[in-house]
This record gives sequence, structure tokens and C-alpha cells, in this order.
Amino acid sequence: MEKIIKILSVFLMVLCCHVSAYPLGNNYNSLSVVLQNYKALIATETINNSINRQPTVTKHLQISEMDEKLKETEDNIQFRMKMTVVMVAVVCLLLVIAFVQIFRHERNRRVNSELLVEKDQKQEQLEELMRSIQKYEIENQHLSFSNDQLETTNAVKDKLLSIISHDLRSPISSLQALLSLFNTNNIARTDLVDFFGKLLSRVENTSTMLENLLHWSRYQLKGLEPIIDRLNLQMIIDECINLYRMQAEQKHIVIDNSLKTDVYVSSDAEMLKVILRNLISNALKFTHSGGIITIMTMTKDNFAIVSVKDTGIGISSENQAKMFAMNNFTTPGTEKEKGTGLGLMLCKDFVEHNHGRIWLDSKLNVGTTFYFSIPLFES
Repeated sequence: MEKIIKILSVFLMVLCCHVSAYPLGNNYNSLSVVLQNYKALIATETINNSINRQPTVTKHLQISEMDEKLKETEDNIQFRMKMTVVMVAVVCLLLVIAFVQIFRHERNRRVNSELLVEKDQKQEQLEELMRSIQKYEIENQHLSFSNDQLETTNAVKDKLLSIISHDLRSPISSLQALLSLFNTNNIARTDLVDFFGKLLSRVENTSTMLENLLHWSRYQLKGLEPIIDRLNLQMIIDECINLYRMQAEQKHIVIDNSLKTDVYVSSDAEMLKVILRNLISNALKFTHSGGIITIMTMTKDNFAIVSVKDTGIGISSENQAKMFAMNNFTTPGTEKEKGTGLGLMLCKDFVEHNHGRIWLDSKLNVGTTFYFSIPLFES
């Protein structure tokens, strides 16, 4: 707009100059008429003077001066007229350029406006596409999660059927055979006592197995949330040891609880007992007769760290990585005791649900120590 105003100002100024040239043209015409009249007058006077014999030199000089002024005025007027034509041409050219620039500016503005609108539309389409992609990704994640849950459920079903069909049926079949022999009096009393001892060990292992199976099934199928409470750790450890006292005596294994003072933790009571029972049961299973199992407790960084140490057969480095996996890894005990592989996996889940962690340290033919942490109770 400023350029247009300047151009119009120049145009007006040129027009003013052009208009100012017209008075000069009128003056020039008047001066010519006066000069002609004056020349006629001089001619008349010259005739009269020739008659009267008066000098006319001075008058001729005046006529010459007036001719020169007239010529000068005529040249000036012609120069101004030429300049006026040039200025008008320049102004017209500038006006054409200004109109071209205005036209281009308007066209560019319109094109830019259309581009901005198109850009906004494409941006909205892109955002809509991104939302659709995110929606599909979320749905895909849900489908993947559902598929994983379905596979886990199928694995649970297969594992349950395997345990029920093999691990639980075997001791029941042995008990059934023993009772059948006893009922028909086809077994000596000494053999019966020996069979009872072995059968008791298998029944105890089966009881632990069945308990783990029930806990694991409930946890997998329904989901268990811990009920956090203030617990006396020493009392719970002693209670779990007493459950395996008879089994330990049969294998001549000593179980010692080094914790002699009250230590209070924040945990779910049943989950904590399941953890301790499984670790003690595993230690008994993989410790030879005459071995020692030591349960120790220490506190560190607002956690109680419980360790269950045995003098058993130990675990190879290769098998240590499989201990807490979902593949239910298991090996037979020192007296061919069987397991389901659920115990340590259940321990890991329950420890983590109580805001702790579990790990192990083992050497072949030396022994194994399982550690787990549990939060201390804060009053």
C-alpha cells in the first residue's frame, strides 16, 4: 500500500506540472500578438519617421530583445512539454508495474491461503490416520494379550492334566497296592513297615505338591491379591519348620532357624508360608541323609532378607537360569522324589507380589542357598 501511495503522489505531482505548463502557453500567445502589433506600430512609425526623419535605432533594439525573450520562452515551454510527456509515460509505466505487483501479490496470497487450507486438511487427515493407527495398535495389543492369556490358560490346563494324571496318581496307586496287599495278608510285617516309611515320604511330597497345585491354580485362574499384615517372621519360620520335622528326621537332616529375636515384616501370611514351605521342601528333597539346612535372617535397607541354605547336591550354572522359568523345570531328589516345577515359580510370583525379590547361589556337590527379601514392618 505504501508503494501505491508513493506512486499516486508522483502521478499527482506530474499532473500539476503538466497543468502549470498551460499558463505559459497562453502567455506565449499573448506575447506574440503584442509583438506583432508592436512591429506593425514600429513599421508605421518608421514610415512616419522617414517622413519626419526621426531615428528608429532604439526601437529596433527593443524589438530584438523581445524576439529573444519570445524564443527563450518558446524553448522553455517546449522543454516542459517534453518533460511532461516523459513523466506521464514514466507514471503510466509505474502504474502498470504497480498493478502487476498488486495482481501477483493477490494471486500469491490466494494461492498461499489455498495451500494453508490444504495443509490443514492434510494435517487433520494425518492426525486422523495416526489416531486410527494407535487404535489399531491398542486393539492389536489387546488381541496379543488375550492370545497370551489363552496360551497361558491352555498351558495351565495341560499342566494340571499332566500333574493329575501322573504325579498325583502315582502315590495313590502305590497306597492302593499296599492296602490291597495288607488286606489279603500277602505282605510280611517287616516289609509292611519298610513300605509304610517310603509311602509316608511320598505322601508328604504329594501333599506339598497338591498344596502348590491348588495355590498356583487359584493364582493363575482367579488372580490373588496379597493381604498385607504385620507378621512375626521368627514364629512363621518355626511353624514351617515344624511341618517338615518328621520328614527331616527320616532323612536324618537337621533344620536350624538362626533367627532368635522378633523381626516383624509386612507381608501376606499365607503367601509367606507357601514361600518358606517350598524352599524348605526343596532343601530336604536335594540334601543327602545327614545334611544340614540352615535358615538365616538379616535386615538391610528396610527389608528382611531370608536365606534357606542346604548342604545338598547343588545346581549347575545351566540349570540355575531355569529355576524360576515358566517351563516348570524340575529334577528328581536324592531319593528320587518327584516335583511339579511349580514351587519355585510360585515362590517368585508371591515374593514379587509382596514387593520383594528372590535369587539363589549354588555350587555343585556343595549346596544351594535361596534368598528372598520381604519389606520390614514400619510402625
